[in-house]
Amino acid sequence: MDDQKNIKPDFSKAGEDSILYKKEEPKTEREKLKELHGKDKIWYLVHYYGLQTIVALAIIGIISFLIIHYVTQKDTALEIMAVNAMQSADNPAGDSGYYNDFLKENGLDPDKSEVACSASNLGASANENDGASAESIQMIQSRFMTQSVDVFFADYDFFYSLGEFDYLADIREYLPEELLEKYKDDLVYVKSTETGKKYPIGIKLEKNAWVKETGWYPDTCVVGLADGLKNKDLAVKFIEEKILED
Repeated sequence: MDDQKNIKPDFSKAGEDSILYKKEEPKTEREKLKELHGKDKIWYLVHYYGLQTIVALAIIGIISFLIIHYVTQKDTALEIMAVNAMQSADNPAGDSGYYNDFLKENGLDPDKSEVACSASNLGASANENDGASAESIQMIQSRFMTQSVDVFFADYDFFYSLGEFDYLADIREYLPEELLEKYKDDLVYVKSTETGKKYPIGIKLEKNAWVKETGWYPDTCVVGLADGLKNKDLAVKFIEEKILED
């Protein structure tokens, strides 16, 4: 229809050069926009620029997320897991900021490194017939298999049961002899599934100041190191300097 409106009909008395029969020059999008008003202008903007705007905003959002993620992301200097720990709103040990002083003392910047602590929602029973804790146990095992645990806390029964499946390290390979000698009466042993010999996997903590401060365990718990832990040096220092300090 638009192509027909500037054609001169045979009966017209107007001349060929009449403004009525001049072809309209193509208009730019800016010119078209200037001629519109009110709702027509809004509809035009949505119709013409809507998809482009959505795509542009999506790209900007993705780029912003990636920048924020990589700029603010911290290196995990140490990973702590506490199973069957008691939780409370005023418990400081579940917050990564609680470990900032420890990081500084060991030459690490808390703005760039952090201690990751898994303590909440980790309840599991050593009873193999307890189906309610099966999901938690699977998650705990997967963390050990992916080397996502360095220092491990648990009540005695669960700690021992996990040690029987070779998830915990022989602490003689990591802790100094004088420390092992000092706590020789508190060492927890399991029998190797390969050699049949007993070896220490943890240290029983009774009336321990750090455990009391965290409120994780009311009486006794055991601390040890994961087999194949990634952050060996810092894990050993954490046990020596924070857990077993005099």
